[in-house]
Amino acid sequence: MTVADRRREISDLLLLKGKVKVGELARRFQVSTETIRKDLLELEAQGLIKKNKGSAEVLIETSASAYAMKSEKFIQAKKRIGREAARLVSPNNVIFMDAGSTSYQLARQLIMRKDIIVVTNFMPIAELMNANEIKVILIGGEIRPMSGAATGMLAASCIERIQADIAFLGTSGFLDANGPCVENLPEAEVKRKMMQNVRASYVLADSSKANARAIVKYAEWREITGLITDDGMDPAVIAALNKDVKVILADTKAEE
Repeated sequence: MTVADRRREISDLLLLKGKVKVGELARRFQVSTETIRKDLLELEAQGLIKKNKGSAEVLIETSASAYAMKSEKFIQAKKRIGREAARLVSPNNVIFMDAGSTSYQLARQLIMRKDIIVVTNFMPIAELMNANEIKVILIGGEIRPMSGAATGMLAASCIERIQADIAFLGTSGFLDANGPCVENLPEAEVKRKMMQNVRASYVLADSSKANARAIVKYAEWREITGLITDDGMDPAVIAALNKDVKVILADTKAEE
């Protein structure tokens, strides 16, 4: 693990727990307490944390940290998918990221990337990016109560005015469908608008989504650049999907 990777993981852990001890971090990352103190000093200089004697804590409590504690289902698969997706982000990219727990895991992988611009309709991602001094554009609109996504005419109008390089989109499921689906038309419309204003679009979906139905299809698989998922998906399903879209399996050897 590189120094940058370790510091990113420390930031993630602090966002999740709020406060952590130096000794705990040293044991977790198998480095000396002095190394951890240097890491914390650097993170403190970035304005993300407050370093105390023997511990560190999040400087400002945000909805991003609250969301992190509520999105633990299939968390390891989502982390791997997030890491895989982060590899597709090039320097100086403008990135559309929509709402969802897997998109949030991707955002956590990008908090050291000062060269990107993130455009999102999801407050937890916007707050996470802002806390790490990454340029972020928060799309406004009507907030959906279940997903927390901003949707509607205002959101669509904002997206239409932004040309991005790459979009990362979520899905509620795609069982018996020839494309990714969501639960309602307003969220589907936002995803369609994002797809129309990028050069490449990727769906992020853990393997459970292959067995879940949702009522609104927002794209055909052939319109999507790639589907990033984990190796828990049925090989027969992967083979069928590969006929229409490039399926990218997240690296299972990546460190959790």
